[in-house]
Amino acid sequence: MKLFWKLMLGIMTIFLLTFPLFGTILLQTSFRTALEREKENGLEELRCFQYSFLSSLEELGDHYTVDEEMLRTLAESVGKNLLDSRCSFCLYYDTGTSIYPVGQRAGKRWNTLKQKKSDENCLWELTEEKGNHVLKAMVKMESGEKIYGLEVTRNIQNIYDSRREMYQNYRISLLALFFVTAGFAGVLAGKMTRPLRKLSQATREFSEGIYDRRVKPEGKDEVALLMQDFNYMADELQDNIDELKEAARRQEEFTGAFAHELKTPLTSMIGYGEMLLMRELTEEERTQAASYIYRESKRLEKLSYKMMELIGLGKGTIIYQPVNILSLLEQLEKTTGNLLREKEITLCCRAEKGSLEGDFDLLLSLLVNLVDNGRKACREGGHILVCGGHEGEGQYRITVADDGCGIPKEELGKITEAFYMVDKSRARREGSAGLGMAICERIVRLHHAQWKIESTVGEGTTVSILFQEMNSGKSKDRVEDASASRSGEVQHEK
Repeated sequence: MKLFWKLMLGIMTIFLLTFPLFGTILLQTSFRTALEREKENGLEELRCFQYSFLSSLEELGDHYTVDEEMLRTLAESVGKNLLDSRCSFCLYYDTGTSIYPVGQRAGKRWNTLKQKKSDENCLWELTEEKGNHVLKAMVKMESGEKIYGLEVTRNIQNIYDSRREMYQNYRISLLALFFVTAGFAGVLAGKMTRPLRKLSQATREFSEGIYDRRVKPEGKDEVALLMQDFNYMADELQDNIDELKEAARRQEEFTGAFAHELKTPLTSMIGYGEMLLMRELTEEERTQAASYIYRESKRLEKLSYKMMELIGLGKGTIIYQPVNILSLLEQLEKTTGNLLREKEITLCCRAEKGSLEGDFDLLLSLLVNLVDNGRKACREGGHILVCGGHEGEGQYRITVADDGCGIPKEELGKITEAFYMVDKSRARREGSAGLGMAICERIVRLHHAQWKIESTVGEGTTVSILFQEMNSGKSKDRVEDASASRSGEVQHEK
């Protein structure tokens, strides 16, 4: 059952349980109040009749003979003066025989009443006579040595008729109110479920691939909060989908670039190998072919090592230990010395004392790749500067700057992609596979660092990396899953 009908039925059920119940209680209470009032009025009239009748008998004194005719006349006179048209009365002797009107007999109530010692006590009952509801009240009167019984009958059918009329009007009002409530419940249920219908429609459209579908929150209730959460979820999903599309694009480009990197040297190697097998060559031609095959084989070997390094950075565990920065730079100079001397490039390292939390070999690989990129970009006699210093709030910055050819602004956002090379001919001459910056980006991310690349064509490139400095109070090594490491922040500026 839909929520709309659940709300409708819920509201109508509450109405059907509440209004008839409380309406019936209200009408019944009103009826009982009216009945109690009629009872009090009937008993009051009885008391007044009793008082007036006995007072009239006492005023007669000894001058008049009190016979049956005198009692009848006196009772009739008092009744006309005190009782209204809805009341009638009966006057009885002690024996139960009626004085007025003639021919009636007192019932069992009179025998019960006679046994009471005081004439202040009275009996009353509600009964029905000739289709009318009446209130009968009886009292015992003592005048001298004689005892009389007085019974006043009051017609209270009017309050029963009023109750029946009120119930009839109440049923009509209840029926009208039922339809009004049904309409109100429909409007209220529709208004309450409208945001949910919008949310359901947006969800279906989102599942059909319309990822820019959003809903506008209405109000500040829980449904509005749910709509806000849906929009947040949709934004996150769209971002993830865009990232997956971008990752798929990069994967496709990576596969194509990798296939190209393999195809070109393999084609040449196969050609030279076939030539060595099938043709008679001079010693010089054979040496040239073998040299080319050897050189390309070494390049493929280097490419495989780089690929394994790049893939390995996303798997396994990394042990984070205190890394002394001065020792790191000292090892950097030793590792890159021979390569830099080939082009007579000067490497200058200046750094303040400090330590980082990380993997020594990975950090060394990071700096070696950056220095090697600087070497490839510099002309002979160029300069590469590596600086390190504290940044405050427990941060340490390492900067690698060269005075090489620089990188065009439009190329900065692509240099961390695998196999991407700004100058492919220069990169191939230098033996580059285009994986160095991709490896650097992975290492920066694994160390939860931030880096910024600035470059100007013809002036050089500066790479600045901001690390979290090692806390002096820490002494234990920390192990972290490389695949679970969070993404670092990469900024590219001119």
